[in-house]
Amino acid sequence: MFETENAIELIRKSERIVAFSGAGISTEAGIPDFRGPSGLWQDEDMMEKLSISCFQRNPEEFYRANVRLFSEIWQAKPTLAHRLLVRLEELGKLQAVVTQNIDGLHHAAGSRTVFELHGTYRTGHCPDCGDNFEMGHFYSEIQEGRLKVPLCSRCATPIKPDVVLFGDMLPQDAWQGAVDATSECDLMLVLGSSLVVYPAAELPMFAISGGAPVVIVNLEKTAYDSLAEVVVREKLGDFAKSALAALGE
Repeated sequence: MFETENAIELIRKSERIVAFSGAGISTEAGIPDFRGPSGLWQDEDMMEKLSISCFQRNPEEFYRANVRLFSEIWQAKPTLAHRLLVRLEELGKLQAVVTQNIDGLHHAAGSRTVFELHGTYRTGHCPDCGDNFEMGHFYSEIQEGRLKVPLCSRCATPIKPDVVLFGDMLPQDAWQGAVDATSECDLMLVLGSSLVVYPAAELPMFAISGGAPVVIVNLEKTAYDSLAEVVVREKLGDFAKSALAALGE
């Protein structure tokens, strides 16, 4: 509890917080950890089916292989940790959320400034005309066998989910926004990230280089633990509950 209290005190004192969220905040919402021992990234065939080359070559195979994952993500609900970040934004303390997650739960919770480094499955776009789409009803129709590939209503091109697939580039606007926000923060709050996926794992160094303390809340060790001001080994839901109570919630 001592570490939790120190972390909350830093939150109280800070006015330009940037939160950096990883898989741990999503696993508490019931979404599987892609990189865990039994995660999707351990299956090379699944990795190929989550690639831009698979989508371009055979969009029907792409959707057939991934629709269960898409549906799980679509049905997930924000957690107490997501709501903590919304509250910090409402209080004027949190400037931005940077996330490696593709579930869109920060937006669903109500966070306004979110940099999604790996995109989101909740929306999609037409690669030809650029029209944008909400994807949830498409996933339901595919899972029920009523649809094979969602097509653009304007030009009948297969719709691509707005997620960074293997072989895709990171969205540069999201990356630059994350770098700028982190470089100017007065506290970086890392929630549920092992900080091993690059280039996202470089971001805490921008905060440290700018003189900002880093607080890490993660059940497992990270490579940045020795550089952090406070490391909290606690479930995110428990930490969020304590922090919200301290903030008068």
